[in-house]
Amino acid sequence: MNEDETQQPQLPAQNPDPTFQQVDREQWLRDACAGFVTTKPANRNYYRLILETLWPSEHGIPGPVVSLSRLRQVIDDFRGVGEPYQDVPRRIRELQGEEGFLGVVRFGSGKQTRYQLVSLEISTKREQRIKLSNEVWQKILLKYQNRCAVCGRQPPVVRLDQDHKIPRLRGGGNEEENWQPLCAECNNFKSTACRGCDLECRNCPWAFPEQFAPIKMASSDIQRVRNLALKNEISPEELLSEIVARYFDNDR
Repeated sequence: MNEDETQQPQLPAQNPDPTFQQVDREQWLRDACAGFVTTKPANRNYYRLILETLWPSEHGIPGPVVSLSRLRQVIDDFRGVGEPYQDVPRRIRELQGEEGFLGVVRFGSGKQTRYQLVSLEISTKREQRIKLSNEVWQKILLKYQNRCAVCGRQPPVVRLDQDHKIPRLRGGGNEEENWQPLCAECNNFKSTACRGCDLECRNCPWAFPEQFAPIKMASSDIQRVRNLALKNEISPEELLSEIVARYFDNDR
């Protein structure tokens, strides 16, 4: 039994939904391909091949479960020459993300990776990902003093990534004000926090840490506040409010 014939547990049924049998496959594919936001002709071809394979003619929706190796073979056959194409998973992620094909789902991982087109839903397209020019990126790094906007660490201790403050999935654009440097660790934490979140991005400490991130204090100062609060029989929060009030009253 080869890889394409391996039984994959817990996959959804492949019985076509009669609702979608009334949809003209060729027309849907033409409209879908015409709406691609990518400007790269090669990627447009790869997207089309992936969708055609996930929804073959004479098949309804949900489409068949297709192995990653099968999708790779389709693209390699199209290319005809050269090394095997390695970026099929990335092209599929772009279809699911920037291109908005919510019905493309994945099952399994590694050699057991399978894909299926379970619906024809297409969401609002994201603005295409860009790489900032070095001039703009240096300007942003200067604004943040060459530090991670969240944790404050800087190279060479960490690598700084280019991050959209408001993610493109939530309507964020590529304007300069929507970029910040994040270390790889904070970038991963932010991605996890954003997953499934429907709160207002403009009030998010990951997107605007300069406004909403918790204020950091040395552990020794925190303990001094706790000790003094305990002595005065008030909460640490009340003590800090008194200290801040006295500071600003004296600063007038």
